[in-house]
Formats: sequence, C-alpha cells, structure tokens
Amino acid sequence: MLDKLWKGRGSAKTADKKKAPAFVFDRIKLKQLATYFPIGRKLLYYPEYHQKAVLHTLAIGYRVNERLIYTHDAVLLDGQGHPTGFRLDDGEVLPVNKLTSFEILVPDTSEMERKLDYVTRAALGPAGQFRKGNTITLVAENVERCLPSVDTVVERRQVMEEGPYAGSATILLAPDFATLKVVDKRRHQRVAAALWADLYFAKDTPPFRCVLRDFSENSLRLSVSGDGRPMPALKPGGPVVVEFDFGSIETTYRIRGKTMRGEGDFCVVQVEQLYRDGDFERIRMMDAIEIKTRLLNSRA
Repeated sequence: MLDKLWKGRGSAKTADKKKAPAFVFDRIKLKQLATYFPIGRKLLYYPEYHQKAVLHTLAIGYRVNERLIYTHDAVLLDGQGHPTGFRLDDGEVLPVNKLTSFEILVPDTSEMERKLDYVTRAALGPAGQFRKGNTITLVAENVERCLPSVDTVVERRQVMEEGPYAGSATILLAPDFATLKVVDKRRHQRVAAALWADLYFAKDTPPFRCVLRDFSENSLRLSVSGDGRPMPALKPGGPVVVEFDFGSIETTYRIRGKTMRGEGDFCVVQVEQLYRDGDFERIRMMDAIEIKTRLLNSRA
C-alpha cells in the first residue's frame, strides 16, 4: 500500500510538471535583442567579466526551439519591431508564443585568446574562454548614442555538420535576458570648461593650440581658439594626445585617446589613457573625478 501511495505521489508530480506553463519570453527584451544583436552584426565581447579583455565576434545565427536560422529576415517583426515569429528552413513559421528556447550562434574565436594578457589567460584556465558554463558578455558596437550589452552562458562548442557553415567550429550561447541593458553612452556627466589645451595629432608636427570646452569620464571636446585657424583634419579613430594644465607642473594632465569626430571648429576625443609616472596608463575613475573637480573650481 505504501508502495502504491509513493508511486501515486510520483505520478502527481509528473502531472504537475506537464501542466506547468512554458516560459514566456519578454517581448520587449526580444525586440531589444533582435534590434541590437541581429544576425550578421559584428559584436564585441569579453569572457568571464574581464572587461579589459575585449575581442571581436559576429552573430551568425539564432537557435530557436533547437532549430537554427541564419538570416536576419527570418526574424518576423510587427509594425513596432517586436518579433512575432521565426521562419525556419523548411518554410515553417515558429510563433513567438511557442518559443521555449533561444540561443545565439557565434564563430569559435578561441585562437584570439593569444591576444589576451597572461594574467587573463591564466584566469580563464586550460579550457579557455568557451568552457561550458562560462559567461560571455556581448556588446553591440556602432550603435548611435547607446551601448547595448547582454550576458550569455556557453552552452557548447560544436563543428557544424550541415548548413552554410558546415565544417566550421562554432559556439552556442544562451543569453540571460535579465542582463540585457541599453546604457546611454552619454551617461557620464560633462563638465563645461574654458581652458587652453594643446592637441598633438601627428609626429614631428607642432601641437595645435585650442580650447578644452568640456570633459567627461569617456570623452572631451576641443574647439578652435578663435584666431582663424581651423581644427586640423583628424582621421576618425586616429590616435591623439591632449595636454592642459591648471597653472603648474603638478596640475598638468596629458591624455591619450582617439578621435571620435571632428569638424572645422571642434573635435571630440575618446578618453583612454593618462600620462602618469613616465608612461601612459588606463585612466581611472578617480583621475576623471580629480580633473572634474579642478574644472569646477577653476576660474579659467
């Protein structure tokens, strides 16, 4: 009798599992993922929260309910850009309300680990960045005014047996939709300025005298001085150095970065490194706060 009772309880649990509703994907999160991480887009990523270890990859497909799709137009959208379904290779359409699993397919870029520093490679271990269960954070680049990112978990490494990437090594990543976020690139508050600055933009060329107009943790803006000379022609992404001071050697700052954009009378520089103790080092939050404090208290 006890045996029957125990079996009965087991059957009840099995029935409860069968009755459990399928997980419902957040339509807003699905829209964000389809918008910022579409099939075919180049992406940045970093493994296991090592934010300095940024590498490049590409979204080459989605896997929906264990079926692969390889083109962005296979994601069906409504008028507001929300996914309504997925067109599978046999012409069948999988409605979103039938979606039970979702993964992103990327190339196996294990060889790029050689670009990482020794400490990071050691932290990733002998199995490397794509060990099953590792976290891979994807970041969408070239998105105007915002920086989308999402954490994913490595499901498995695999060599494709069929399809357009047959014979290629790939990685299957399961996105954690709860971590999908879109951060305003301009979230760092700019501090207005009016401080003389020197812009070094080419070797064996004297610096261009200009004016620092604003500063934030990730960028600064320079303008012409008003003497009639236009801003030098700067190549987007080209390295530059900006130097300014608050009246003494101790308060001199030399910042290295890249040109984000420029016109005839201004340019915006991405802040990357600060000259310290004889060499350029990554600019720290406290460095940025120090510069902001001096600007706020300066009468320049």
